[in-house]
Order: sequence, then structure tokens, then C-alpha cells
Amino acid sequence: MGWLARAIDAGGDYRNPLDDIEDGLFLTTGARRAKTSQFWVLLVLASMIAAGGVVSDSTPAVIGAMIVAPLATPIYGVALATVTGSRRNLLASLWLLVAGVAVNILIGFLVGLITVSRMPVDVNPQIIGRTAPTLLDLAVATTVGVAGSFALVRRDVSNILAGVAIAISLVPVLAVVGITLGSGRLDLAWGAFILFLANAAAIIVAGVVVFTAAGYQQEATERGRHPRRRAKILIAVFVIVLLVPLSLASWRTLRYEQWTNAASDAAAHWVKGTDWKVEYVKQEGGDIVITAIGPGDPPPIEDLRQAVRRDVPSRIDVRVVEDSGNTTDL
Repeated sequence: MGWLARAIDAGGDYRNPLDDIEDGLFLTTGARRAKTSQFWVLLVLASMIAAGGVVSDSTPAVIGAMIVAPLATPIYGVALATVTGSRRNLLASLWLLVAGVAVNILIGFLVGLITVSRMPVDVNPQIIGRTAPTLLDLAVATTVGVAGSFALVRRDVSNILAGVAIAISLVPVLAVVGITLGSGRLDLAWGAFILFLANAAAIIVAGVVVFTAAGYQQEATERGRHPRRRAKILIAVFVIVLLVPLSLASWRTLRYEQWTNAASDAAAHWVKGTDWKVEYVKQEGGDIVITAIGPGDPPPIEDLRQAVRRDVPSRIDVRVVEDSGNTTDL
């Protein structure tokens, strides 16, 4: 933490006072009514935009939702309250975070119920990309959390806040949770929710580190507050617990990549010397799909089956889709 403290101290003239940062992150201080109404209006709008963008596979809409979404406020609020020992603000930020998450998921669920038929959830890239969390996601979220905390602490880097808002926004992830719940895909919903928890925990941990390095804990102690280690320990335990499903998901992702590459090599050998060609081999949900095109009958499918099953376990469904529309399970 020493290098981080020195970096913050180097811009000490631009360091935001504790009172200012508390006013920005805690809805229980200052203009409470205005801040509360702003939070909920922006959250509902962002949730609706994110859900619509995910269902329609519209990247601009999803990015717009990221910029609008205010969910980072209670997440960083939890981090700051943990550092300063403000039990009242910690509980208020936690309640706001839980309520915001519930509303976000509910809106996604309702949107998913009426629109998910536009595109199956297991082939929608906006959904699939947010349902397989890995340790890399945790590392990225931690880095982004540090950047966001640093931007909150220092006024001279506030110009990066828009980029940080896009990077740390969890509204699209929660929209995916709701949409997949609405479609009955509990496995995908669980994966997206684990991704949300991992990101939120990483951002909170990063916030605690940066806010402590900025001297807010010492300042709170000088004001007579008593920051407790219990909250920090609970956060650390929570992150450690999350490492288990994330490690398993990382291993699963690695194995699927190996199986997909093996299926791709087998498919290339299968069509070699014929007029058929393989368009693509990719993972769709828990399946591996081989798409092949060509004139007349395809090469002997049994040859492909034997080659694929040498490396891909039988529990993994592998399908061959021909340009005629015929589908064969290997």
C-alpha cells in the first residue's frame, strides 16, 4: 500500500476532503431527498436500458446503461464506511446496494419474460459473455476498483470517471441475471450472479485499500470514530469464498477451450480432401457446435464422431449442423 499512499500524497493538493467524499457516496448525509430520488430514477432507467440492450444484442444501449447506472455509489459507500468505521452509513449503503440489485434483477426478469423469444439466451453474446466468470474477471474488477477509488480521492483525475463508470458498471450483469431467470435458465442466472458478486467484492476491497491509503481511516480516528477490523475481515472472507466457484469456472472455461480446439482439429481433418468445409466450431452454452457446408452428402459422420470422442468426454454434447439444416449428435 506504500506506493499507493505516496501516489495519493503526491497530489495532496487535489485530494478530496473526507466530508466531500462522504457527501458524494452516502445518501444519508446532505441533500438526502435529492440524492435518493436521483439514485432511484437513474437506476430504474439504466436497468431498463441495459435489459433492452442485452435482449436485442445492442452494444451501444448496454454502454449507455453503464454510463447512466449509479450502482457504484453504494458499492464505494460500503468501502468508505468500512474504512471510517461509520456503522450507520455502512448499513445504509448495504441496504441501498441490496435494494438496487433486487430492482435491477426484477426489471431484467420482466423484460426477459416478454422479449426473450427474440433471441435464445444461450446464443446471445451479451448474455453468454456474462455468465461464465473466471479469476481473470476478479483481477480485472480489482484493477478497475482501484482506478475508480483513485478517481474519487483525487480531483485532478476526475476526467476518467466516465470511463470508470463504463468499466465497473454491474447493471448489465444484473440484467442478465433477471433475463435468464425469466427464461428458466437458472444455470446461466447463477453464473451471472457469481460474476456480479465477484466484481462487487473486488471493487469494495480495492476501495478499502485506496481509501485507507488516502488517510481517511486516520482522519476518522482523529474525529473520534473507531473503525473496526470485523467488517474488513468479513469482506476478506467473502472474497476467499468466491474464489472457489471462480476457480471452478476458470477450470471449466479452460477445459471447454481445449475440447473446442480438439473438435475443430477433428472437423478440419474430417473434411480434408472433400468439397466440404467447416464454417466454425464454437461453444454454445454447454454444447460444442460444428457447422459445415458443402455439396451433396457430407463425409462419413462416424469418422468425425470417433475423432471427436477421443478428446471430448461423452458428457459434453457435440452437434454437427449442415447447411441443409440437418443436425447430427456425435
